Amino acid sequence: MVNVEPLSVLFLWHHHQPFYQGPEMEQPAMPWVRLHAVRGYLDMITVVADCEASMTFNFSPSLLEQITSSELLDPRDEFERVSFIPSADLPAEAKRFILANFFSVNWNVHVRPHPRYAALLSRRGERLTEAAMRQALVEFTNQDFSDLVALFHLAWTGFVGKKRPELAELIKKGQGYTDEDVRTILASHREILSRIIPLYRELYEQDLIEVSVSPYSHAILPLLCDTQVAMADIPRQRLPNPAYRHPEDAERQLKKAWDVHTKTWGRTPSGLWPSEGSVSDDALERAAACGFQWAATDQAILERSERTYTNGPAHFVSHDWVRGSQTIRMYFRDHALSDAIGFRYSTMDPAQSVEEFVGHLRRIEEITRDTPGRCVVIALDGENPWEAFPDGGEGFLSGVCRTIASDQRLQLSAVSRHAHRVTRERILHVHPGSWIDSNFRIWIGDPEKNRAWIELDRARRRVEDLPVGDPRREECERWLLKAQGSDWFWWYGEPFSSEYESHFDELFRGFLKAVYRAADLLPPPSLDEPIVSPPPEERRLQPMFPISPTMDGRETSFYEWTGACRIDPRQYGAAMGRSEHVLRAIYYAFGRDHLFFRLDPTSTIRSQSQIVVRLHLHGGKSRLISVPFTEIPAVYEEEGLRWALQDILEIAAGQEYSGVVPGEELQFWIEILEGESLIEKLPPAGVYRFIVPSPELMAAHWIV
Repeated sequence: MVNVEPLSVLFLWHHHQPFYQGPEMEQPAMPWVRLHAVRGYLDMITVVADCEASMTFNFSPSLLEQITSSELLDPRDEFERVSFIPSADLPAEAKRFILANFFSVNWNVHVRPHPRYAALLSRRGERLTEAAMRQALVEFTNQDFSDLVALFHLAWTGFVGKKRPELAELIKKGQGYTDEDVRTILASHREILSRIIPLYRELYEQDLIEVSVSPYSHAILPLLCDTQVAMADIPRQRLPNPAYRHPEDAERQLKKAWDVHTKTWGRTPSGLWPSEGSVSDDALERAAACGFQWAATDQAILERSERTYTNGPAHFVSHDWVRGSQTIRMYFRDHALSDAIGFRYSTMDPAQSVEEFVGHLRRIEEITRDTPGRCVVIALDGENPWEAFPDGGEGFLSGVCRTIASDQRLQLSAVSRHAHRVTRERILHVHPGSWIDSNFRIWIGDPEKNRAWIELDRARRRVEDLPVGDPRREECERWLLKAQGSDWFWWYGEPFSSEYESHFDELFRGFLKAVYRAADLLPPPSLDEPIVSPPPEERRLQPMFPISPTMDGRETSFYEWTGACRIDPRQYGAAMGRSEHVLRAIYYAFGRDHLFFRLDPTSTIRSQSQIVVRLHLHGGKSRLISVPFTEIPAVYEEEGLRWALQDILEIAAGQEYSGVVPGEELQFWIEILEGESLIEKLPPAGVYRFIVPSPELMAAHWIV
């Protein structure tokens, strides 16, 4: 019997946070470096150490600098600062801040299962209006605020931290927390934070894990090289004018990243996770020239690239990208497996999810048995997925590590260890794009995003006016590097939205202002004007006027749903993209005597017979409308309800069926199941809401 090498399973976990401390800020604008550190960062490396599992962890330099800064300088963020104030001494503004921000956790996992936290949310209200805020300020006692602060920080504590005796005791307490209890939690968090880098460094030095790096401020390198590269998917007229074209900035991002990595870990990096998996030929050429030996992105990029032929699924082998004398080894993540961790397995029993995940790996091993150098890459965010797991991901992560270790057909490996293998595959031209939809639409092409690029270009030109060697130029470039981060562009415009987007906008404009000041110039007045538009909540969430669509499961005409409210499901999700979405869009509207809903599925959901979509209505009556995707097309009708499924799903619910009363609020949410497993809820937390209009309002706005 011929010995077959095991399938190399290459995990690449990406840790990243943007620069949260602006040039004129005394403290970070947001707490996410500290909070993610006490949860995901420590939890993951602890499991890997316990299982002796070989994996790759990617750290953005912006995150590394802030973790070490938090250790040395202790710059407390506003969340931590107000938490240290005794509850009896909290000023009104601090109370407002706590009420607005200390429910910023996954409600289904960390709030609703805990009676005290759930009761506090119920009293504050899931939808925080100004009226609700004023009422809460009156009703919340000192004890309520102490409990809210304690429960928020305990919710953000990972499973490793929760096993610390002092925190385990406080979790068991459940309520009645004192100011001293809060200080104990915060002190424990600081101690956890101080352990992160030393523990990763220890395992990195032992070669158990590999640490790779991203561009310094998590910039999208292809767009720094030339924003016109986005033309592959975005019409020229929708791109910023003038184009941003500074490949030397991409080089500077890479060299600075190399330096931060070397300083932090005591060794030079081998691998690069390009920010958001964003690649182009120009960007890869500069990465190879800088000394990086490998880089990774999504399998969809490979499928659209010009390459040599591979027998079988191409992303199960590595490829050499070659241009002239420059070469870099490329790896392509399996996005179905990667997304399953991020968006599916949190709803399953850990043992069941481990069995399913490893089962997929075994099937890949079978179909690639004759493929030399075979591998499967699972690359994803190493922070956000775990907040959706009831146990923080401990059961899944440790179960996967131990199950793979016990299977001779599979082998966990760091990417660099696999990169030493010879590959026959070549990429002649890489498709320019990111791991999200294989394009750059998240960061360019929207009016807000384009304005940000124009402001960046304008500031960049001021840097060019300074002579090389001028100390002012070096200072300008320091701030410019931070302004080039991807996160600012992520939150501008569509499709993502966040209650903190104004903070991101302020940080971006602050970094650009610092560029001008470092050049001894006054910042232009345009940088005093917010780039992000105030969210038009009522206009966005309230349908504009009555409609009368044909219930046939098809978009009968372009104008059929004009007047409905449209929701992009991604904008209400976590700060994290996914390569395949269950629904592309949700519409809801009203007619003379009906409520109308439209759900646009992706091709993925249409091809899966086990998918069931559930629409929950809560108004005058509570209704559950369940639509199986087992047969397409399909039509269903009962008294007061009709739905039709073909290209899209259209639902009409009569007034008698829904029990809604004009002038009152209707709440709804959507659940998507595969078999018996819940794979997505929209919105992830809370519900969608709108006011059912009166007949007078409908008559005033009726359009034929």
